[in-house]
Amino acid sequence: MQKKYDFEQNIKSALAAECQTISASRSLKQRIDAEISNSQKEAGSMKHLSVKKIVIGVAAACLLVGGGAYATGHAVGFSSSHYLGDAYRDYGDMEKAQEALGDAVDSVERFANGYQFDTMYVDGVDAWDEDGNKAYTYKEMTINYTKEGESGIYLAIHRPVEAVEREKEPDATRSCGDITLYYDEYTYKFVPPDYELTEEDKANQEKSGYYISYGSSEVEIQRNTGVTWEKNGLHYNLAGFDLNVSSEEMLDMAEEIIGQEE
Repeated sequence: MQKKYDFEQNIKSALAAECQTISASRSLKQRIDAEISNSQKEAGSMKHLSVKKIVIGVAAACLLVGGGAYATGHAVGFSSSHYLGDAYRDYGDMEKAQEALGDAVDSVERFANGYQFDTMYVDGVDAWDEDGNKAYTYKEMTINYTKEGESGIYLAIHRPVEAVEREKEPDATRSCGDITLYYDEYTYKFVPPDYELTEEDKANQEKSGYYISYGSSEVEIQRNTGVTWEKNGLHYNLAGFDLNVSSEEMLDMAEEIIGQEE
């Protein structure tokens, strides 16, 4: 059962992976924010899309807009951005990052399977209501891990502002003390803005864990796998796209994180 903010984080991370070498000016960010507001107003009348999310593919600022409404609270979409100059590039800066987030977190510099720290960000995430108004803002830490020859893995951490229901049964679970780890697999089909859904697409998006997102330059299908859990009021999402990592290995990585006290 995936939570809405996990879906949004997964898409945001996919966009971020495409723009690691692109920078954006603050004025561009302001113009994009205006587009977000307009897009959210249009999205307010699209509740029938349910789990379908709409991605505005502005790679330069790595922004995300969600168009569906299925949270239990009043936020129907989220947007965020970060700039390359804002990245923490040394794991030794974790204390600074935690101060920026406002919470102490569990994290590791290197996993037993060879994935190691690359960069981390602390971003402000804006939540939008169905009328296109900003409902609230929260902070989120994203830690990126890399391994030579393999797809990257990210760890997203934030303190939820409102309750959000999970949408699907997890593909696997594991208990780690009094914490339950949820392992999930998803299929994402990224399509251009003018893409017309086929009958197969319409059938697929009714399936649990299948999402179609608009905003890419071409049709692309990616598989996302990850583990989520809650600890000390914080939500953790360890995930990545097209990973060569088994469910057991992902759960092991999550346990490594939980075992670290900052």
